[in-house]
Amino acid sequence: MVGESRIPPGVSLLLIGSGLYWILSSELISSFTVLTPGLFQDNALGGSLITVVGTISAAMGLWIVRVDLDEFRGLVARRDGWTFTIPLALASSDVFLTLVVLSTNSQIVELNPFVSSAIAIGSIAVVPFILSYLALSQGLGLFMLRVGAYLYGPSKSYKYLPFVLICGVAAFGPVSNLVLSLDPSAGMSAYFLGAIGCCAVSIFLFTHIDTRRSSVGKAKFQ
Repeated sequence: MVGESRIPPGVSLLLIGSGLYWILSSELISSFTVLTPGLFQDNALGGSLITVVGTISAAMGLWIVRVDLDEFRGLVARRDGWTFTIPLALASSDVFLTLVVLSTNSQIVELNPFVSSAIAIGSIAVVPFILSYLALSQGLGLFMLRVGAYLYGPSKSYKYLPFVLICGVAAFGPVSNLVLSLDPSAGMSAYFLGAIGCCAVSIFLFTHIDTRRSSVGKAKFQ
């Protein structure tokens, strides 16, 4: 019998998503994070360092990606399996609605320099950005399930709280963008409704997850 992997669920997708992000950011913002855009703009070695770190991270994630694929497959096979695909749905809808809002209203500007640079370049940058966003979102979701089981125990319904809260926070972007796409003049109301959407999504998910299930497959959340 093959022993259970000690790698926490979500790690491989987080590594892949981070790796793609860093490879792109080395070209788009010359930094590891949008908090310090242009950090290595005048330093070729710094840009190369970001690329190398990103490549290593993505390679490591791909090497162990089977852990996350098996975990995700076990989750979606449950009766309430659709709830564990919400991170993917929120990430994809956020990107789609962002593109819709930016293309239909010239007065709205994307403040994230990484995203705005990717959109300006086109599909050659947008596609890997979307893949990175999806991998990071689902990876974080899987990891939060493990965190919840560690904090509250694998048999407690509260173990799903970190997951549903993360999904709630992730809903802010899609909801606010949806409001702006319907009413470009919504202004601050879009952010207020986005905050309400965060709470609504969290509550909706927690009430629809089958909290009676104490484990999935071979109990990787224990």
